[in-house]
Amino acid sequence: MSTNEKSLEQILQESREIHTWTISSLDGIPFPVNKRLLISIAAFDVVLDHFTGITALIEKRVYGAAFALARPLFETFVRAVWLKDCGTDQDLLAFERDEFSRKFGEALKDIEQLESFKSGALSNLKKQAWSAMSSYTHGGFQQIARRVKGKTIDSNYTDEEIIEVLRLSQAFALMAFIQIVLVSGRRDLEKLAIQKLYETGLFLKKSL
Repeated sequence: MSTNEKSLEQILQESREIHTWTISSLDGIPFPVNKRLLISIAAFDVVLDHFTGITALIEKRVYGAAFALARPLFETFVRAVWLKDCGTDQDLLAFERDEFSRKFGEALKDIEQLESFKSGALSNLKKQAWSAMSSYTHGGFQQIARRVKGKTIDSNYTDEEIIEVLRLSQAFALMAFIQIVLVSGRRDLEKLAIQKLYETGLFLKKSL
């Protein structure tokens, strides 16, 4: 059965399994005592939290709140990579004061100079889905329209749309996991996570 043929419940079960696997695999892993790495790892952990939140909200059929987390999921991942691999010590100090001034597009451009992100997949995602992500997060028309069914106020999210958000969150969760285990030197877990990306056909979607 291909990824495209899987039902919403099957994709949701895969999210549950990814959550369980990432949490259990990270249990007890030591990390370097280094401010930059600890802050970036904490940010990647927020990505994992957003993934868990999206999964739990979709389980409860709270689709609006789940969709609203797509943009912060994306933003937090990019910011975490940027803090880890691109930002200066002064940038880190500014971030600690909650004065992070690097624009998202600039941070994204910076990290796509890194070997791991040279494919441009994240920039493509931003071009194709940023407007929709922002609308879902900030209560725009994309979000509001999916609460209207005919002349009634009711959930109107399609299974295809919900699966897309689940898939997106799975991809970012596994990429965040990979970044965390690389810091700890666990190349074995990195390989397993990459294998999971391939096994489940997880690639960033063209739109939301």
